[in-house]
Amino acid sequence: MAALMFSLLIGLILLGMPVAFSLGIISTSWVIIAGRSIRIVAARMYDGMDTFTLLAVPFFILAGEIMNKSGITERLIRFVNFIVGRVPGGLAQANIYTSVLFAGLSGAAISDASALGTVFIPAMEKEGYTRSFAAMVTAASAIVGPIIPPSVMMIIYSGVTGISVGALFAAGFIPGIMLALGMSILTYAYAIKRKYPKHEVAFTLKEFLLYFKDAFLALMTPVIIIGGILFGVFTPTEAAAVTVFYALILGVFVYRKVKPRDILDAMKNTIRVSSVLLFIIGVAMIFGWITARLRIHRLVLDALFMLTTDPALLMFIVIAIFVFVGTWLEPAVSIAILVPLMLPVMEQIGVHPLHFAIVTIVTLCVGLITPPLGTVLYGVVAVGKIKFEHVVREIWPYLLVDFIVILILAYSPQVTLFLPGLLGFI
Repeated sequence: MAALMFSLLIGLILLGMPVAFSLGIISTSWVIIAGRSIRIVAARMYDGMDTFTLLAVPFFILAGEIMNKSGITERLIRFVNFIVGRVPGGLAQANIYTSVLFAGLSGAAISDASALGTVFIPAMEKEGYTRSFAAMVTAASAIVGPIIPPSVMMIIYSGVTGISVGALFAAGFIPGIMLALGMSILTYAYAIKRKYPKHEVAFTLKEFLLYFKDAFLALMTPVIIIGGILFGVFTPTEAAAVTVFYALILGVFVYRKVKPRDILDAMKNTIRVSSVLLFIIGVAMIFGWITARLRIHRLVLDALFMLTTDPALLMFIVIAIFVFVGTWLEPAVSIAILVPLMLPVMEQIGVHPLHFAIVTIVTLCVGLITPPLGTVLYGVVAVGKIKFEHVVREIWPYLLVDFIVILILAYSPQVTLFLPGLLGFI
């Protein structure tokens, strides 16, 4: 029965049916065939979405939408470019580190790539970078968004597994910085080889203070969010609501760039995106309930143990599965379907749930820029008005760096667990 369910699910997805509908059809069909009350479907969907933690999702999405319209992006870019612009490939480096800062504002890779791509791709092309390289760096750096908190993906992971959002946020800092540093070093090497420009402007304290003053309120956003959560001032959901309020204050009253029409558009986009995510979580909860009743996680464990009982090799196999699935499916879908099956397997071989969570999230984020699909790649292709294959041609060395980071995280759990342990989450 389990094999038939998964075969039908894969078949529907390959035929082009949206994943959420595919999950819903398969799950509802099983409930009917098993002779269960159809009310179970509605009850399980409601239970899956009826968590206080998941309420943070629409708030963070709305905050990101408002901030994209408020002029914060330009202020961050000017500040970061002043700091790192003197390094070879300065504007590309600024692209990477702006994504690091922007991660603390939106927490979503696609929105980061879209917001930053509209600014960086034309600017980098004007300075002598190829358009394909500019688009690729924008896509590659955007995956830091769901890893460095706040992260919508981490909130969804928490909703599915019950792991503390604060612990996930704390564990995401170091891996996110590792990815950014790896991309920065590779960009430096490219800049030397291809003779990409740097800003030949002397650093002065006066100019630094001017740029810092201009970006200060924007830079305070992640400090308020993360500091408030990690030090127990407010919950992640309350932090998301505070972020929306702060974004409105900046956009409407301080920078005066957000108009009533912009707020209405932001709310419409938030409703659309949040509805999709929550519907996916709802139907995935039905599917998860069915897989639990069929003890599919036990079948997965037995199948993996037939291949090997070596924990290191099992971790590598699971990472390979997530890389493959992450290339085709949205991270929220992959988390909702795969994590309930794989987490018991990892716990069985002694992997800490928080460690596995970060490895999973980073791997699925890399899937966002991995061909043949890679939704973030298509996002920068649309923004940059460039052919998909041109971006793909440039992305492979950056993917290699990402996979090296994944392996370091997978086999060095102290990297992810150090900060949560320091802050008392474990």
